Amino acid sequence: AIRHLVRRLQQVASVPLLVSADQENGTVSRLRQGTTRLPSAQALAAADDVALTTEVARTSGTELRATGIRHAFAPVADLAVEPRNPVIGVRSPGADPQAAARQVAGTVRGLAAAGVASTLKHFPGHGSTTVDSHLGLPVLELTRDAWEVQERAVFAAGIAAGADAVMIGHLVFPAVDAGTPATYSRAVVTGELREALGFDGVIVTDALDMTGAQLAGGPGAGAVAALAAGVDQLLMPGDPEAAIDAVVAALADGVLSRSALRDSARRILRLKERLGLTGDGIDVEAPLATPEHTSTAAQAARASLVWRDPSTTWVLGAGAPRSRVLVVGLRTDPQLRGVDVSAVLADRLGAAGAQVWTEPLDHDPDVVVAAATRGFGGTAPDAVVVATRDAWRDPEQSRHLARLLALAAETGAQVCVVATRSPSDSGLVPDDVPLLLTFGDVAPSAQAAGDALAGAAAVTGVLPVDLVGTGGQVVSRQTSPATPPHPTEEPRP
Repeated sequence: AIRHLVRRLQQVASVPLLVSADQENGTVSRLRQGTTRLPSAQALAAADDVALTTEVARTSGTELRATGIRHAFAPVADLAVEPRNPVIGVRSPGADPQAAARQVAGTVRGLAAAGVASTLKHFPGHGSTTVDSHLGLPVLELTRDAWEVQERAVFAAGIAAGADAVMIGHLVFPAVDAGTPATYSRAVVTGELREALGFDGVIVTDALDMTGAQLAGGPGAGAVAALAAGVDQLLMPGDPEAAIDAVVAALADGVLSRSALRDSARRILRLKERLGLTGDGIDVEAPLATPEHTSTAAQAARASLVWRDPSTTWVLGAGAPRSRVLVVGLRTDPQLRGVDVSAVLADRLGAAGAQVWTEPLDHDPDVVVAAATRGFGGTAPDAVVVATRDAWRDPEQSRHLARLLALAAETGAQVCVVATRSPSDSGLVPDDVPLLLTFGDVAPSAQAAGDALAGAAAVTGVLPVDLVGTGGQVVSRQTSPATPPHPTEEPRP
């Protein structure tokens, strides 16, 4: 279907179109059916193998090229320094600037090897904010000195690696321009990115229909303001016709520079030329979902698993034969981003010889445990495995998790929690409960977690972010003494 649509669009275009997509992998993957689901950027950071990151990006780019999508809005270059950031999360390559820089550069090189353009986002950095720019206007509360050694350093590394484009985030950066969102700030777009960092590639806005991009004058005013700031491409204005009319009028009135717009057009055409865009841009010879690609995804997922406590050992059912294991998790993802991890875990544990009973996490925990006990012939489970999905943002899921842990303790069952997406679910899991982190709930990550719990795979990843303790404090990756919590929003349901 995507190939058909791209062909139709290219057939009516007088100049080959540059088709773009948010293919970050992990939770943000626009290609799902018929393609290889690959682990998130944070999972790859946990694997801590730049060559593997580059190969994953090459795999992703190859499958994009097979559909005619030649421009990926990836990689995310934001640092995950705020554990309760509501929008970046596992999309980020971690909290350490040097490690994140290596990951971002590797992704840029991998996409380039596949003949696909890359995009660093969301400049000047969205990782330390506590507001989702889809829903509001975040503020980047960093001093300039802190920004230069943190977020800026990662973007600089991506640019040095040959990034083709940079996306501007809808956020205010007071250290550079206190009064204007970055999307519309000439000080940020032209001053910092174009001039100070020397970036001469394509600069694109984030989606202009997001709440953080709204201006009182409407979509037309936003389009004009972004171009005036030095942006080259406008992504998804709320009213495209109004945006076009406003840009034409601003050009006629001298508000926008004709030469600047021509420079923007040249940058976009230059990128198309560099990609060798001709015809429909679809490489029918490029492989999709091959065994090799599946193997790459599996390798990356296995390498990304992390125990919160590196000394953790979890042996299925304390080693008892035919252990009775209750697996609980959310069976559906309203946004269709992930798989039913509990079903995958149950399948892997069952294959290892366990008796497995599965129940949904959104059901009453007392009913869940009673049903499992009946299913096991009146005997309580030997072990309880709970798979969470962003439970820190879901009050009901949090309550059910707490009750399940309490019930398991009452029966003496062995317990393990698998945080299948956000590592910030650590704040809901007592320190003495084994916690396995997968940094995403795509199928390969779920399968790797199941194999690890069944004793069929080692857990070798390194923690790329800070975690949240059960008291709400931030616990460093080096397990140093707890530090005061970052200011956060209330968790969203």
